Amino acid sequence: MDETSSHIATKFKNYLLNANLHSLKYIGNDSYHIISRLFWIGIFGGSIYGLTQTLSSVYADYNTVSFLTETTYLDWNTTFPAITVCQISGNDFNLSQEAIGNEDPTSLEFFVMDILFFTGTCYSCQTQCEACSRVNISNVVSKLRKPCHKVLDVCSWNGNNFDCCEKFLPLDTEYGQCFSLNSMHTSQSGIINSEFLMNRVTGPGELTIKSKQDIRVYYHAPEDVPFINSDSNFRKDVLKGEYYEILLNVIEIENSKQVHSLSVENRECRFPEELPVNFKVHKLYSYSTCMVQCHAENHIRLCNCTHHLMPVYNTERYCDIEGLKCLTDHFEIVNRIHAKGYNKPGLICECLPSCTEPEYTIVSDLKKTYNQTTGITIKLQALPTLRFKRVVVKDIMDLVVSVGGVVGLFFGASLISVVEMIYFMYL
Repeated sequence: MDETSSHIATKFKNYLLNANLHSLKYIGNDSYHIISRLFWIGIFGGSIYGLTQTLSSVYADYNTVSFLTETTYLDWNTTFPAITVCQISGNDFNLSQEAIGNEDPTSLEFFVMDILFFTGTCYSCQTQCEACSRVNISNVVSKLRKPCHKVLDVCSWNGNNFDCCEKFLPLDTEYGQCFSLNSMHTSQSGIINSEFLMNRVTGPGELTIKSKQDIRVYYHAPEDVPFINSDSNFRKDVLKGEYYEILLNVIEIENSKQVHSLSVENRECRFPEELPVNFKVHKLYSYSTCMVQCHAENHIRLCNCTHHLMPVYNTERYCDIEGLKCLTDHFEIVNRIHAKGYNKPGLICECLPSCTEPEYTIVSDLKKTYNQTTGITIKLQALPTLRFKRVVVKDIMDLVVSVGGVVGLFFGASLISVVEMIYFMYL
């Protein structure tokens, strides 16, 4: 045992005398005075402390995300917003026997209106209506909500007409089935239509929609969907005889390749394909789809069902009339969102933003008169001249270089110094 200890001590001292690390040869040399050796031990200890503090700062910057502003706009392709059209409450529906069976239409009128365009409350559900409880809610909605060709009339892109219902495809939302153009959710591949890309050749895009019905038009990112708490500035109710012209600006977000390799926690956003566990309402992630998921989960928690217009969460647990009463009673909770620590009623939905969601601003919102034409024109004011790029401040190679530089600064060490230590100690 003593021989082994002596052998190790000899090797260690030999290493100290021959190492390239700063100050070790002074510590290991017996010819130096003890005070001198203690001085160098103190210097070595101080260097270790400085090294750990500096490395801690270097590591804190590792995988940190930052934003750059790009202005090299000449060759950019810019995506036109997704446009979603939803039918809104109207009186031009027929309570056919096919929809309501043998029930008296006059006793069901208000109830049918409530369930057709359910937005969180069904006050007719709380009245004495025996016939209401016998109605198949999903059947009524499917029979009475109008298909695309009865909602949209004429559509054009940059002055060229196209078949509305070839581009505006069905999209399930919290408001029921709507029709969306340029949405990732209506594309089988999850890729948006290149037809609605804009550049210096095409110029700013302009979409015109003429409608046969009262509609609500949403303009949003292609990965987003309309939801109950969406920003009211980015939707427009277009009633019969009304015509609007909306002018938008857009700033898009790009992501460097290194951003994709980061964890969701580090970058604090999700890409559309990065679905959380048990995410059921949509096939792609965005802030809005996360909010819909949060609504559905809380409907189940509070009332043990979701309303009949909710995108598929659990079809076996769609609410009957008692469930709709429950949702109405909890309206102040389920239709309001607030942050943690806020005392008023509402939901806490911890939803990360999308990594690719652009920023839209409304430049102008004008109401015009065109001979009782019902419709809306949405166009970009100009092609963007700047965009944001999310980048990683330091990737793994930057970290290696930084660590090597810091270790070299404090000890004059390199990778060869590690090999040297192994050689002297074990060979």
